[in-house]
Amino acid sequence: MKLPETYILGKFYAYSGEPEFKKYDNTYNACCPICREGKSWGKKKRLYYYPLTGSFFCFNCSRSWNAFNWIKEVCGLSYDEIKSEIIENKTGFDITDHINFEKKSKKLLPDLPYDSINLFDDTQVNFYKNHKFFQKALDYIKSRKLDVAINKSPYLYISLTDFFHKERLCIPFQDRNKKILFYQTRCLDETNPKYLGKVGYDKTLFGIDRVDQDLDYIFIFEGPIDAMFVKNGVAAAGLTLNGTQTSQLMEFPFHKKIWVLDNPKYDSTAKKKTKDFIERGYSVFKWPLNWEYKDFNEMAVKENLN
Repeated sequence: MKLPETYILGKFYAYSGEPEFKKYDNTYNACCPICREGKSWGKKKRLYYYPLTGSFFCFNCSRSWNAFNWIKEVCGLSYDEIKSEIIENKTGFDITDHINFEKKSKKLLPDLPYDSINLFDDTQVNFYKNHKFFQKALDYIKSRKLDVAINKSPYLYISLTDFFHKERLCIPFQDRNKKILFYQTRCLDETNPKYLGKVGYDKTLFGIDRVDQDLDYIFIFEGPIDAMFVKNGVAAAGLTLNGTQTSQLMEFPFHKKIWVLDNPKYDSTAKKKTKDFIERGYSVFKWPLNWEYKDFNEMAVKENLN
């Protein structure tokens, strides 16, 4: 299967560390999310993507991949899942334009999408309540119980004008000083890519600003919505940790870290990744066999839990 270039670049920019385009030889360069480049993360970039051959090579771990195998390993996706993602994402959204736009204006980019509106601010809610997508965002928040979750985000936003993130629910990722370092936006219908991040910026951990020192555990979820329903839940916005996220977790050396993936009964990727994590010595939450929920958010909604 030949992968669309926009799809490959979308995964490269979403999962690699500090990705950039090298115009002089038309290659892409970043920190390797597989070996993580040890103490050199962020200082050196040894992973290269070569569009002409559709191949990846890391000069730190001395490994090479074709585009399919790299995405499969980094994202934990099967052939059928990759194929399904490509079909679902054929919506006219061009990740290349997104990358070029945000790279050119990176120094000017705000912490959030342009003209973001706080969905938890009563004054703003009252002003925009008649706007179609603003109301859709409020309905989505209520239907998913994101306004009452025990570990809810203190802020959720929507932009009605941003070039790439308009009319999408924006979830900010704050550091321990409450500074927004990253954000992820989610579509409110099924016509766009489900999730988009702030391209060109390292992913950070969602929820790290609300970790309770008095609890013994930190639960690592793939997505922020599930992490909102567990105290000391954080989200990696993926199934791998980059150097920044690893450093954030290291600030809590005495907390036990436990990965919480989707229910493997309903998610083949989660099933495979759970097995992989266990074999690598990670602590992983084990879903009870009688739990008929695909993830923690679904359980909270169906059981009316916070």
